[in-house]
Amino acid sequence: MTIENHGLKIGNLSMNNIELNTNSSKYSPNTFLRKDVQYCLKKVPTDFLVEEVPHFYKPSIEKQIWHFQLRKEGMTTSEAVKNIANILEIPESHIGYAGLKDEDGITSQRISIQSLSRNIDTHAINAHLDMASGKWLSLHEVGCFEENIKIGQLVGNSFRIVIRNLDKPIAHALAKQTSYHHAFINYYDTQRFGVPGGPSTTHLIGQAFHHGKWEKALSLICQSASPEAQAAQKWQGKAEHFFHQLDPRRLSFYYASYGSYQWNNLVAQEFQRYHQALHVMRSSIPYVLPTAYSDVMTFAATTSWYPFTRFNIVNGKKVEKQSLRPTIVHTFIKVIDLNEDHEFPDRSSLTVEFFLPSGCYATMAVCQFIHLANKQFFTV
Repeated sequence: MTIENHGLKIGNLSMNNIELNTNSSKYSPNTFLRKDVQYCLKKVPTDFLVEEVPHFYKPSIEKQIWHFQLRKEGMTTSEAVKNIANILEIPESHIGYAGLKDEDGITSQRISIQSLSRNIDTHAINAHLDMASGKWLSLHEVGCFEENIKIGQLVGNSFRIVIRNLDKPIAHALAKQTSYHHAFINYYDTQRFGVPGGPSTTHLIGQAFHHGKWEKALSLICQSASPEAQAAQKWQGKAEHFFHQLDPRRLSFYYASYGSYQWNNLVAQEFQRYHQALHVMRSSIPYVLPTAYSDVMTFAATTSWYPFTRFNIVNGKKVEKQSLRPTIVHTFIKVIDLNEDHEFPDRSSLTVEFFLPSGCYATMAVCQFIHLANKQFFTV
């Protein structure tokens, strides 16, 4: 497949030539510590609020496909779905969702539940899952619709984020404006390459799948802290058979992580061909960040899209599909509040709001926003 885009010609991409990173450090990507730039995200759950903007669904009384609003803290979407399925005694595959939300922060998204023979007592579920230690979820009935929710059926996400541990001059300089037109390189951020409490190795697991190295994949799963890690540790049969009995969406997740890592590397290489860049490691994943907004805008004009190889599991088989992903994303960041940071003495916190299309990462948007702001305001 050959894709031509704004003068950039990309032939048959060999995705096997990307050297994947194998460092499994658990360093948190939410604390950025350079000598000249510091900030912290997700210090407490209320610092990171996410509201999913769903695809339009047509109401229906006949089909009885129930939609619910899922609000949660301290667990991923996959964990929440597993909990709900266990309580209702239904397969996880009967619960549909459009996107995966992280465990850090408080998130809200739409889910669907099919094949229900009765109305769900959401109060009972909420009481049962009102967990201690900051892990909880709640379900609120939305109504009946014609279709189940599927992966990718969302417009995007709205965010309200508190950026902590900011140098006071940077925070005050940013607070002088009420909003910013922000453009950033649309990298997949570190959440794509790991699971809560585990190393950043999901892309390596996906790579092992891709090359049929099932024993290696099973070994990595055992060390991954993923929802299937315990089952993998107890597995006695052939490694390949273990993966065949998983929810296909879980296999697709690992394949997607592999494709995402490759896309990041290809875009970083293309950016560095013409622009200066800063090399950083975030949770053992390498990133190439821009040093000037002018370079970001030039890159957007010359290389606005880059091919992405999507891997999905359809009827038990891997299916590859080429698509295009925007290299640069534009958003408006609204500054809501500036405060003394009670979590970090003698530092400031800044509260911001913005919207991102589906598939974009707020943590990456903030990373480049703060870094470029430092360059703009304080580089002589």
